[in-house]
Amino acid sequence: MKKWILIATILLVGNFQVTLFGQEQWTWTNPMESLPTNSIHGKIGADASFTRLPASLKEQVRPPVWNLSKHAAGLKLRFRTGASTIQVRYTVSGNVAMPHMPATGVSGLDVYTRDESGAWVWVKGDYSFADTIRYSFPIRTGDSIPREFDLYLPLYNEVVYLEVGVPSDASIEFLPKSLDELPILVYGTSIAQGACASRPGMAWTALLERHLNLPLINLGFSGNGQLETPLIQLMATQESSLYVLDCLPNLVRETFSESEVKHRIRDAVVYLKEKRPDTPVLLVEHAGYTDELVNEERKNAYEIRNKWSREVYEELINSGTEDLYYLDKEAIGLSMDDTVDGTHPSDLGMSRYAAGYARAVESIFREQ
Repeated sequence: MKKWILIATILLVGNFQVTLFGQEQWTWTNPMESLPTNSIHGKIGADASFTRLPASLKEQVRPPVWNLSKHAAGLKLRFRTGASTIQVRYTVSGNVAMPHMPATGVSGLDVYTRDESGAWVWVKGDYSFADTIRYSFPIRTGDSIPREFDLYLPLYNEVVYLEVGVPSDASIEFLPKSLDELPILVYGTSIAQGACASRPGMAWTALLERHLNLPLINLGFSGNGQLETPLIQLMATQESSLYVLDCLPNLVRETFSESEVKHRIRDAVVYLKEKRPDTPVLLVEHAGYTDELVNEERKNAYEIRNKWSREVYEELINSGTEDLYYLDKEAIGLSMDDTVDGTHPSDLGMSRYAAGYARAVESIFREQ
């Protein structure tokens, strides 16, 4: 018996020493403890947290909105390193996957860098999902030239704890947000939050951000993008290059009458234009359901909301509202195979969304 206890003890000590040896080869950084001010990209405000809404809004928004704001959709870390490998280890608060969305999208990470021409390059990561999620991103370029990297955080989970590691012979520098670039601010639904992209970098908001090379703030709240006053007021506090209102998919329930839907659209636009008269606003139609040919009820629900939205838009334009734009369903152009469930885009659908948005946004900016 003593012999087996001794063997077990030796094995445990041996494993502990191997773990320590491995740790000694890496420098681990907890961004929450070391980040400079204003270094969480993709959020309003400069506080160092992986939540999308400021703490001051907790008592002003409905509990589901507050809970969804803890999901890190659109949040990024930007850093510079010449490391041959970048590792990330972190924990999340919720389930790592959903039936219609993989763990790599719900709880995973994405890393991008740029090539010599400035084009974005995806960095493949090896990953394991357990109580602690681990990603390893090898950089096989044959050199140790420092490069800038964007690390996208999970779309549908709260990051509780996160560390970034580089080999001990390398350094890493976390970079703050640029104060010279005004972000695009998107207020939307689960589709804007990222359902059902296979990984964070494939959400249409992330695709659009990289296409335009402009920062973007994601205020997509799954099932709860409802053009609510506290969120509209928050948007107006953030100087932006464009405000996007894409909430119709969450206003299709019968509880949202014609007068209520029109009221919310009108009030949102009027408030934003009063507070930020020089910032363009883009109203977006419901992109439709890809199963509409076999589900007339769903088809009618979104078509009537799009009609109401168009009527409010025309009313506002006729009343003299300036720099107000409209993105209709056809310009997004979802096709039958672009969703996972008739509603939420696959990666193909996300690409379709991003392309439709890119055409509209580029046209808006040309007019400014």
